[in-house]
This record gives sequence, C-alpha cells and structure tokens, in this order.
Amino acid sequence: MENIIEVNDCIIITNILNKAFMTVALQFNFTKEKAPKFPAFINSDVIENNFKNGLKMYGYNINGQIVGCVGYSYYKDQTYFIERLATLSEYRHLGIGKKLMEFIENEIIEIGGKIAEIHVVDKNEILIEWYKKLNYYEARIDEIKTLPFNSYVMNKKL
Repeated sequence: MENIIEVNDCIIITNILNKAFMTVALQFNFTKEKAPKFPAFINSDVIENNFKNGLKMYGYNINGQIVGCVGYSYYKDQTYFIERLATLSEYRHLGIGKKLMEFIENEIIEIGGKIAEIHVVDKNEILIEWYKKLNYYEARIDEIKTLPFNSYVMNKKL
C-alpha cells in the first residue's frame, strides 16, 4: 500500500535526505567540507530546528517504509517554500517525486498559498528541466557564498 503521511521524526527525514542527496553530492563533487549545509551532510539537529521554525514534512510510505519526503514552510506574501524533496535512489523514476509535489502544492493551496518556490543546485540541469515540466519557471539565481554552487530559484503560481 502506498500513501503520503505527515512525518515528524527528524531522524527518519535526515536519513532519507542524507541517502538521497548523496547521489547529487557525488555527481557534483560536493563534500562535507565544501558544503556542510547540503542535505547529504546535515544531521537531525538541522531538521529538528527546521521543524521548530515551521517546516511541515511528509513522507511517501510504501508498505510501512518511508522512501521519499517533501516539506513546506511559509516564506512571505502567500509564498511558500517547497523544500527537502527527496526520493531514495532505488525508488526513483516511479513517479514518487511528482506525486509528492502534487500533494505538497495542494497542501499549500489549502492554507491559502498562491506561489510555491523551490531552490535547485544551479548546475543540476536535469532537475531544473524536471521542475519546468511541472510548470515551475526561473525567478532568480541566488549567489551562495558559503556553498560551491548557486541556488536556481523557481516559482509556480498555484
């Protein structure tokens, strides 16, 4: 059985993020020293702090195992960040990411959100194209001095 459930366990979320984002870290040669805040390298204290600051997380559950996750938090003026989208590598290309995005967009709409914003590694052209297929468009590029990449910011009107 498959479903999407709210997940408040920061260790479960951290484990998924660490495993799922490690493939990206390896692809772009990110290390813990170069990018300590990249999701492949964060610890559960970061997620716990995110929860305290209003992050709501959901997991994609297959037969009792969380294999993917996504969350949202309020930004400003009816705009919400969609963050921490991840699917374990062995479950990729099954439509889970798209289902998580549709679910989280609907959650944001239900609470009055009008715009969803995501941040993508600017070098990750495959992921940028994937978001474009979900009707996200480039809003801006944020320079991040503490990381070895910039943030390609994309928005979608909900």
